[in-house]
Amino acid sequence: MNVPSTSEPGAPRACWAPCSQACYLTLNWPVAGPAMARGTQQVICEPPQLPQPAHRLLALCDESGLRKLVLHHMRRLRHSPLFARSHNCFDCVSSRIADFVVESCGGPLYYSQRHAHLQAGAGLPLLLDEAGRELWLVQLWHTFDDIGFPPALRADFWAWAEPLSIHLLVRHARVEPPRRYPYELVRSWFHSPATDMLPPIADLIRPSGRSES
Repeated sequence: MNVPSTSEPGAPRACWAPCSQACYLTLNWPVAGPAMARGTQQVICEPPQLPQPAHRLLALCDESGLRKLVLHHMRRLRHSPLFARSHNCFDCVSSRIADFVVESCGGPLYYSQRHAHLQAGAGLPLLLDEAGRELWLVQLWHTFDDIGFPPALRADFWAWAEPLSIHLLVRHARVEPPRRYPYELVRSWFHSPATDMLPPIADLIRPSGRSES
């Protein structure tokens, strides 16, 4: 994020300023929805109620720990279609998503004060389709290991992030009820020796954080 300079001594400086128009964008997994005949009405599945993250996430991880989690998660997704429009604004966009996570976990109102008015709809920092959602969740799981996120807190964070991923789905991805990925189920996949029995989400696992086209 860039902090603009001023030639007037003693003049107040902005705490945050976007470095380019990309900072104003809601990140969008760029997959077009199915074509619908004119006049056709879609029945959209309502997302589940989004729980409040456990208070101990912020208390034990601190703001810096949550930001570290988000930054590494975004680095794993940097070469995915999610960041296709971010250009050189990766750091700014990642910081904006970190603001959203920190505030959601009970931290300062960074996101509401700095960014929420820039977004359409519910003010979410990114939108996904079902394929993007699966990759987003897989890379979050890998991020836990990357940074040594406390094992005792992983289920707490997942219990918020997994239903959040449904709220992040674009409209055309919510025509069918989305698949759910409870923590213990996903944990069993990553600890199962029977790799030939893994469900489709495991096909998206890329150790480098890249997705194959």
